[in-house]
Amino acid sequence: MNIYLAILGFATMIVITVVLLKKKMSILLAFTIIPLVAGLLAILITGGSPLLIGKWIEKGIGKTYSITLMMMFSLPYFMLISDTGLFDDIVKGIMRRVKVSAPIVCVLTVVVACICELDGSITSVFLITVPLMLPLFEKFHVDKRILPFLISVAILIMCNTPWNPKILRAATLMGNKQGAPAHLFIKLLPIQLFMLVLLIAMAVYFGLRARKGNKEEVTVSNEELLSQFKDTELTKHNMFWWNLLLTAFLITVLIAIPSIPQYFVFAFGLVVALAMNFHDLDQQGTLLKKYASTLFPVAPAVLLSGVVVGVMQESGMLNAMVKALMAIVPSAIGPYFYIIIALFSTPLMLLFTNDTWFYALMPLVAAFSAQYSVPIDVVIATLFMNFGSMISVIAQPQLYIATDLTGITIDEHIKFSFWKLWGINIVVVIFGVATGVFLP
Repeated sequence: MNIYLAILGFATMIVITVVLLKKKMSILLAFTIIPLVAGLLAILITGGSPLLIGKWIEKGIGKTYSITLMMMFSLPYFMLISDTGLFDDIVKGIMRRVKVSAPIVCVLTVVVACICELDGSITSVFLITVPLMLPLFEKFHVDKRILPFLISVAILIMCNTPWNPKILRAATLMGNKQGAPAHLFIKLLPIQLFMLVLLIAMAVYFGLRARKGNKEEVTVSNEELLSQFKDTELTKHNMFWWNLLLTAFLITVLIAIPSIPQYFVFAFGLVVALAMNFHDLDQQGTLLKKYASTLFPVAPAVLLSGVVVGVMQESGMLNAMVKALMAIVPSAIGPYFYIIIALFSTPLMLLFTNDTWFYALMPLVAAFSAQYSVPIDVVIATLFMNFGSMISVIAQPQLYIATDLTGITIDEHIKFSFWKLWGINIVVVIFGVATGVFLP
């Protein structure tokens, strides 16, 4: 073991984490400059050629470019579909058929948030769900702190879709494995379904508790509910079934035919959806520019994360760090190290951003666990949810939107949600181990 490489590797992780936590540097700059400096220092330590760093970067970017391409087409596709009103029409269809009560309001919050998160934008989930459901929470006297909590967990659940930015980040850690996002989606599907059932049960409990505390019966008509939905110039109610069928077709192809590049599946979907819904070419161009702005800095950050991974792996830093950990962590704990990290992921996320969790911690834990024959997809699945991100404004600054719209402080959200999130975290890990999803 080269102890100097190990120290350099840990120092690189710490520096990236600290500068991002303290907002001293942008993600793009951190993922470009810091690994470059670390790579040059690694070359000095090992006595290699400075020209090697170009090859390391090329190998790293090779692991992330296809995922970045998929993100460039999948996110605009779902934003377009959302703008046409597909998700609104689904929610309205549900609301027409239910009699509203406090438990139903809480369950509807989960359903609406899950549907809104299909487009992969956490900001839009809060901007749509909170204003829609808050008047109902107030009318039925449901604790307002429950609203951002339920939405936050729903977002975590729906991050497991093959086109979601979070799962695309995780997929980059699997190298050039074909269909990595779909593979992770299928692996995590039992966890996703379990969490959905668990969250709905919690929503019902919160609603029943609120109804029990109400002194008089409260009623809301379905017309009052539906009146909160407003059409825009992009709404296409007449295209509902066509858009739904196209989306179902794309998801089916994505999962059933992994030999087709996933970025091409959504490229095809995007151009077809644009042509179907908006015949004017100028309008299509305007919409593409609008959606393109949402890709920055997420897509470039995913691409440049390959620089971090490439330099850490190819320079020998990651291997040296793993050997150092193996010398420290008792061999009896080694095979379960990733599970221990997962059990404490809620408080641990207060020390990380989403990017440093995926690109600094997870590669190290995955490489360490590989020494005990734990496959990388098992480690990624186990550490994927990082529940604590939904109480960390550093990892998820959109939480300020949720609390401001709800009318509570961020401190109130953290105090209300922390122990509940950690409890769900532990229950989910136990379920994953018991079902074998989180085991080799």
